[in-house]
Amino acid sequence: DRALPHNLIVDDAGIVWYAGNGNAHIGRLDPATGDVESIPMPDEAARDPHTLTFDGNGDIWFTVQGGNFVGKLDTDTREVRLVASQTPRSRPYGIVVDDSNRPWINLFGTNKLATLDPQTFELREIALEREDARTRRIGLTSDGAVWYVDYAKGYLGRLDPASGSVREWAMPGGPDSRP
Repeated sequence: DRALPHNLIVDDAGIVWYAGNGNAHIGRLDPATGDVESIPMPDEAARDPHTLTFDGNGDIWFTVQGGNFVGKLDTDTREVRLVASQTPRSRPYGIVVDDSNRPWINLFGTNKLATLDPQTFELREIALEREDARTRRIGLTSDGAVWYVDYAKGYLGRLDPASGSVREWAMPGGPDSRP
């Protein structure tokens, strides 16, 4: 089995969930029994689940980098729902979920961030000013700000979701710092 897990997360019951990056599934491992359940992607183009994160309901939001999707797994029903990025080869990569269960995503192949409405599944892409920006990882702070690093050019950035304003700071290591 070529699962090639990219990341794993552990729920409150101690169940390990992993991204089956090598063979198009999300895995569920019960450490008490050793049982592994494989939850396949509903679209063969979603070949590489990448990064998983829980929302406040215990469901899993995830990225599919090469397949160009953002997805949600209902952990109770095992239903997987996928939303394609509007930009070809955008490479959805890092993902976090805010207090409203709204995921925020890095589109690593572009100069964009994205967010998805958890009720309508409408995906909104947010272009950054610099065309050569390539955000890779993402985080949230208690004030609701979305923070990202620009892997290609060595910046730390902050998006205020309420106003849409973006500020960026050059990393001390310069453009080759690869944060």
